[in-house]
Amino acid sequence: MKQYPIPSLDSIPGDYTMPEGPLQGPHCWMSADHQTSTDWQYRLTEEDLVELDAALAHVNEAGLDLIEIEKMDFPLGKLAAKLKGLRHDILEGRGFVQIKGVPVKSKSRRDAAILYWGIGLHLGYLVPQNARGQLLGHVVNLGPVQEDARHVEADLAQRTFDQNTRRFPFHVDSGDIVGLMCMHGARQGGESLIASSAAIHNEIMRTRPDLLKVLYKPYWRDRRGGEIPTGAKPYFPMPVYCYHNGRLFAPYGSSNIRSGGSGTTHEGLPAMTAEQREAIMLLEKLAEDPRFHLSMELEAGDIQLLNNHHIMHARTEYRDYPELDRRRHLMRLWMVVPEHHPLPEWHYNWWGEGRRGGIYMPGMVEVAQWDP
Repeated sequence: MKQYPIPSLDSIPGDYTMPEGPLQGPHCWMSADHQTSTDWQYRLTEEDLVELDAALAHVNEAGLDLIEIEKMDFPLGKLAAKLKGLRHDILEGRGFVQIKGVPVKSKSRRDAAILYWGIGLHLGYLVPQNARGQLLGHVVNLGPVQEDARHVEADLAQRTFDQNTRRFPFHVDSGDIVGLMCMHGARQGGESLIASSAAIHNEIMRTRPDLLKVLYKPYWRDRRGGEIPTGAKPYFPMPVYCYHNGRLFAPYGSSNIRSGGSGTTHEGLPAMTAEQREAIMLLEKLAEDPRFHLSMELEAGDIQLLNNHHIMHARTEYRDYPELDRRRHLMRLWMVVPEHHPLPEWHYNWWGEGRRGGIYMPGMVEVAQWDP
C-alpha cells in the first residue's frame, strides 16, 4: 500500500467560519411544513407534454445517440422557463422539487431516457457519477429477489446500494443537483426520505453547540472504490458543515466518513475521535427523526430533484418483483450549475481542482446508456 504523509486534522488550513445564530430561510424546513402540502410538486401539463414530444422528435430526426444530445438539440418553449423556475426553487428555495407526469409508460426505455436527459440539460451540466464515466446512472436491483428483504444473501451484500434492495442511509451526492426519475416503483417499500441539513444544524446549535463546532472541523474521508482524481490521495479532509458567503453547505456521506475514520482503512490515518463519532451520530439520529425528514413515494413518471448542498436523502428497504422488467428502477443524473453560488475550497478536496462536481478519473471515457 502506497504511503502518504498524513497531517494532523488540526493543522489543515481552511475556512472554519460558523454562523452566529440559527440559519433562516425556506431551506430550513421541518417535515410538518410540507407533509400536507403539494407546493413542492409540479405536474406536467398537456402543453408541456406536447413540447417534450416535439423535442424528442427533434432528437430522433437528427439520429443522435443519448450522449451526443446537447441542450440546443432538445428545444423547449414555455417548459424551459418553467424548469428555470423549478431550478430556482431547488437552488435558492426549499431545496427540493418533484416533477410528475413524465410519460415513461407510453415510451420506450430509450425515449424515456432521452426525455429525462433533455430535462436535465435544461437544469444544468451533466457530470459522471462513477469511475466508469456514467452520465446516466441506474438504480435497480440486479441480483436475486427474496420474499423477505430483511434476509440479504451474501453476494447481495457485496454489491452497491444501486444494485440491491437494502436501506440506503442519509447522504448527499456529488454536484449541485441530483435527479432521480422513476421508471418502475417497488413492490413494497423503497420510499425516498429527504431532510433539511439546515434544520438539523439549527437543532444541534440549540441542543449541542459543542458538537456543532466539531462538525465544522474536517473529518478524514475515504475515496471508496478507488475513485481517485488525478494527483489526489485515496482520502481527503472535509467538514460536515461549511458556511461560505452566507450559505450553508453540508457535504455529508456516512460511508466515506466511517471508512475514512475507521483507523484501519489507510495505514497511518487515525480513527475518529469520540467527539467526532458522537457528532455524526447525533446528526444521523436527527435525520432519522420523522420530525426532520419528509417521506415520498416515487411513482412511474416522477422526477425527484434535490439540492446536494443542504438536502440529505435516504432510501428505505424494499421488496421487489421477481421479473427484471418490473423491478424498481430509477434513472439518476448529477447536474452542476457553474453560474450559481461559489463553493467552499473544501469541495475541491473532494472533486479535484477546478471541478464543481462529478467523478473524474485518469483516462475516463464518459458514457450514457439508457439500459442498466
